[in-house]
Amino acid sequence: MMKVRGKNLFSISLVLMLAVSLTLANVGIATPEPQTKVYLDPPVAVANPGEILAINITVADVTDLNAWEVKLKFSTAVLKFPPEVVEGPFLKDVGTTELYVSGMQAFEYVQIGVTLLEEAGASGSGTLATVMFEVPDSGNCTLDLFDTMLLDIDGVEISHTAEGAYFYTTKPFSSFTWTPAEPDIGVEVTFNASASYDPDGGTIEKYTWDFGDGTPTVEENDAVTTHTFTAYRLDPYPVNLTVTDDEDETYFKVLPLWIWRDIGMSDVWPTLDDWGLETVDKEFPRGSLEYYGPTDTTGLAVEDGPSLTILVTATNLGSMAETTTYHVYIDRDTAVIGDELVAYWWGPYADWSLTEATIKIKTGAASGWNLWFYWWLLDSPAGNTTGKYLPVGTYTITAMADTFEGEQVTTNNVMQVNVTITGVLSLVPDTGFASTTLTGSLAPNSLVTVTWDGTEIPTVPSPLVTNEYGEFTAIISVLTPTEPGPHTVVATDEMGNSAEATFTVVDMTGPQGPAGETGPQGPVGPQGPKGDTGPAGPKGDTGTAGPKGDTGATGATGPQGPQGSAAPIEYVAASVVLAIIAIVIAAYGIVKKS
Repeated sequence: MMKVRGKNLFSISLVLMLAVSLTLANVGIATPEPQTKVYLDPPVAVANPGEILAINITVADVTDLNAWEVKLKFSTAVLKFPPEVVEGPFLKDVGTTELYVSGMQAFEYVQIGVTLLEEAGASGSGTLATVMFEVPDSGNCTLDLFDTMLLDIDGVEISHTAEGAYFYTTKPFSSFTWTPAEPDIGVEVTFNASASYDPDGGTIEKYTWDFGDGTPTVEENDAVTTHTFTAYRLDPYPVNLTVTDDEDETYFKVLPLWIWRDIGMSDVWPTLDDWGLETVDKEFPRGSLEYYGPTDTTGLAVEDGPSLTILVTATNLGSMAETTTYHVYIDRDTAVIGDELVAYWWGPYADWSLTEATIKIKTGAASGWNLWFYWWLLDSPAGNTTGKYLPVGTYTITAMADTFEGEQVTTNNVMQVNVTITGVLSLVPDTGFASTTLTGSLAPNSLVTVTWDGTEIPTVPSPLVTNEYGEFTAIISVLTPTEPGPHTVVATDEMGNSAEATFTVVDMTGPQGPAGETGPQGPVGPQGPKGDTGPAGPKGDTGTAGPKGDTGATGATGPQGPQGSAAPIEYVAASVVLAIIAIVIAAYGIVKKS
């Protein structure tokens, strides 16, 4: 009885299990739809310096893709910018496409996109584009996709995920620095290669140094070593570090280490426009003033003054920062530089008290605005306006840098520029017809000649000689008082300096007076000599005909004249016809009468 019951229970259990399995089979298990993805392929890429790395931008499980765009970020220290981009076949196989590529090197990414130029779409999976990088050095970096976008035929964005990739070289990465950063000869330099690494995860086992100065190479197991250089070189020392990893792979890095000291003068800029620096004034009339600018801005007491700005530029042509002293001298006689006049550093802004400037210039840099000098153009102490303006002539400005220990080139420590103060001439009055007074400036203690329209004229006093400042005054008479209009007056000294002015002669001729009354007729004068026979008069009119004379006797018969030409055939025919008609009429009349 119990066995029957157990058997029945087993049977019932089997039936229930079968029913449950059938139910599950009918219901089924729901599976998720595949997710669209944009990714880089391969996900891990390997290439070595000098090779090309090719990365595919790939799409998977997309429907009706019509356009796409991605931004690809990478390290420009490891992979060369910009890469080459070639469109893949996924959209191109559907229809005509347009590829666009733009790069932002500063932000280390490229923007890539493709659009189908027709209403069509691609579905499935495939390559969108291939990006090819040159590998200039060893190292590793990630390649990241961001701001990715997929659009369908209707311009609707397709939901998707994005995955980047990782790149490395099997060659180890060599890197090093040194301290001090700007070493001098005889100074121990510490080289540190601890930034070197093995991109594939190994270790650096050996560091081999070649310092480029002819000394033997140095092998170290430690990343730090030292070296001392003993000579300056215009060409840098090529310091070479070769690193070896635990797989005996090697790679190197060469960096230039320059040990050189030199300051050079590169520009001397004279200007009377201290405010705007818009002019280069290498020639200007005696008495010219310099414009400093508005007093409420400059803080100076005056807007202009008798000075000349000299902006000097020095350049550090060496490998380390240099501090030295700079001077600006002005001489008329350059046999000895600096024994006549000196320019003042920052002039009115430093109360005309500084005659030299000591500044520091970084390697590869220039002095900028730091060497701003002023030349006081009066013979009084700088800043004192009671003196006389410097004489006419050519002055040599010499900008000079002091030499310093270790400087390798000194010939470029000096730069010179010539500036000429030109003569001036004024006439008072500058119009008239009799005389005028000349006032001018030329070379000091020099004989002056004066010309009027190119013709030398006398002066009062005579001879005319300038004073120690080159100044002179004289009276001249107008050479052409009867020739109204402008005339050129030129004063020239023995040095060849000249200045000119214009004098206008006034027309002193008055207006014409009125005509006088007609005087009485004078007596008849004696008969003059017979004049030449005049030309024949015109032909007179024909006179009246005289009375008819008697008929003369008949003259003898003259000879027969020549035979006339034959009448035209038409006239002959007409004559014959008329003759026949006449005969007929005559005959008819005869018959009728009879």
